[in-house]
Amino acid sequence: MARKAVLEGGKRDEILNAALELFLINGYDGTSIRMILERVGGEVGMFYHYFQSKQEVFNKAFEVFMKKQGEQLSSLMSEKLNNMTPRKRLEHLKAGYIKAMNDYAKLSSKNIHWTVLSTLHEMTLEAMLPSFTAMLIEIRQFAQKSELNDIEWLAPFILKGISGLLHEKSFIELDEEKQMKLIIDFLCRMLQIPKEIFI
Repeated sequence: MARKAVLEGGKRDEILNAALELFLINGYDGTSIRMILERVGGEVGMFYHYFQSKQEVFNKAFEVFMKKQGEQLSSLMSEKLNNMTPRKRLEHLKAGYIKAMNDYAKLSSKNIHWTVLSTLHEMTLEAMLPSFTAMLIEIRQFAQKSELNDIEWLAPFILKGISGLLHEKSFIELDEEKQMKLIIDFLCRMLQIPKEIFI
């Protein structure tokens, strides 16, 4: 007989929240189903009533978490350019990305396991990509560049490039204006647009 799907609520949510906390601190390999169940006061049978495996609870816990993060990041980046200059959009992108990274650190008192941090980083970029792509299209249109057929493959590359800058120690040590100049230079080279639109 097939297992009945349990969509959400109650103990299932407790398990997801406990799993998220433990995965953030201990990483995937350092977290066991038994540890999760000890946190929620449950038995093994209860776990398997809701989930088929540790991998499934890991995936679901981070899906829920990233859905919230993705909604926050998308709302930050969703204003149209006629309401905000291209430079302001970039500043919002940078602020949103840094806020997301700081939120992860706060969740586990800065003890996020490196494997989970890597997963969160990739999921953050994935959550940002649709809004980021739309932003790039608007910036290109603002610069009166009509060719947009390369944006779909170019957007993930540019987003990862900006992310790389934001994690680079020598970049972090620069003042705000120099950081923005480097991001703008990179973006203008990639999109083949004039720097003047970011003034």
